[in-house]
Amino acid sequence: MTDTTELAPPDLTYLLLDTKTSPMHWAMVLELTADGPHLGLAEVRERVRERAGLFDIFRLGVAEGGWRRPRVVLAETVDVEAHVGAQDYTDTADLYRRMAALQETALPRPNPLWHLTLFTPRGDGAQYLLLRVHHAASDGIAGAAFAALVADGSAEDLAEFERFATSPRFHIPAIEPEELKQAKAAFADQWNVGKTGRTWPALTKSGEREVALHSVATRDLRRTAKKHGASVHEFVLAAIGRTLSTARPETQTAPAEVLRVTLPVTHDENFRHTGNAVLVALLNLRGDEGDLSAQIAGARAELAVIDQRRPQLALAAADNGPRAPWALQRVVANASMGRMSPDIHIGINPGFSRVRAVLGRRIAALTPLSPLVGYSFSVTCLILGNRTSFGVVADPSALPGYADAFVENFDRVLREAAAEQVAAG
Repeated sequence: MTDTTELAPPDLTYLLLDTKTSPMHWAMVLELTADGPHLGLAEVRERVRERAGLFDIFRLGVAEGGWRRPRVVLAETVDVEAHVGAQDYTDTADLYRRMAALQETALPRPNPLWHLTLFTPRGDGAQYLLLRVHHAASDGIAGAAFAALVADGSAEDLAEFERFATSPRFHIPAIEPEELKQAKAAFADQWNVGKTGRTWPALTKSGEREVALHSVATRDLRRTAKKHGASVHEFVLAAIGRTLSTARPETQTAPAEVLRVTLPVTHDENFRHTGNAVLVALLNLRGDEGDLSAQIAGARAELAVIDQRRPQLALAAADNGPRAPWALQRVVANASMGRMSPDIHIGINPGFSRVRAVLGRRIAALTPLSPLVGYSFSVTCLILGNRTSFGVVADPSALPGYADAFVENFDRVLREAAAEQVAAG
């Protein structure tokens, strides 16, 4: 094994949390411009066949990993027919249903931990590529390496993906006892805020998913945030908080005083790693606050806690962590997630790729979709070039129809914020 294929403790976390009803893969949706002939499945498979040998991570699979300790399996070659498929769709609702069905479906083991699906409209319209990658193979940032499977570009262009495929797997070194003590105290303080006043519907074991996509111009998003005296991170959190407060799901019986949020925080400031460098911080949003300025103030205070007190270190899978039997680790990991009982997930991620085309078709938007890891609702944001996208995933048994409803109301909140006159001073 190489240091890119031997899984590190942060990678194993997602195998510990994997269940039949909650598969731990993320996805990236590539929307292709509809200004030319449609791609054929054979073209996509041929491109993948050319690229599948670029990096070892493309051949990385895992055997076992349920109640038995996982074992890394490197395929000699990638079975492109098995890893690249195609579906037709009739309209946006049908497209979202098909994408949701794939989010519900675990990637087969011990095959390499990724799959690509080409969606083609029955008639005019845009094609989409849905790339699914198991979280044990890569987090969303390092997942940029998988773009090399299909992206246009010379060898020099594709070299930008190497840092996410050939750098060593990310390891979290031992955390100093005093630093860990402070992080655990911060985490406990954040957790205690959410002990009461929470009414958000919990994740069920149905295994069902709903998805919806949205995007805005990055320049407009930055302008609106600045107009309200906020950073982009503060503004996005506040806009989501306002949306959840003013457009509640039908199954939420009363406004939530607190929404307990998991916010991924990268531990790799250089953004140069293979595998997972993501830590999880707890963040609390108001679920009964329709005023955007109040939501921004709350988001700013919460982000300051994360920056100064680093509660994300409390659950870090460090190299010096306990090495209990795998089955016991699985019990502990799932019990810890149950105790944390997050309501929603919000991810705000930078994008790195300068490649903007697949087989000559320009990419109009890239939108991330996250797994539901103990929460029933997820919004994952990708800030990439001139577009910022939002991928929404929901458990329809807990939140029927809410993925589409959220996108509709979130768009309204963003438009109102852009039009709002903000008092000076």
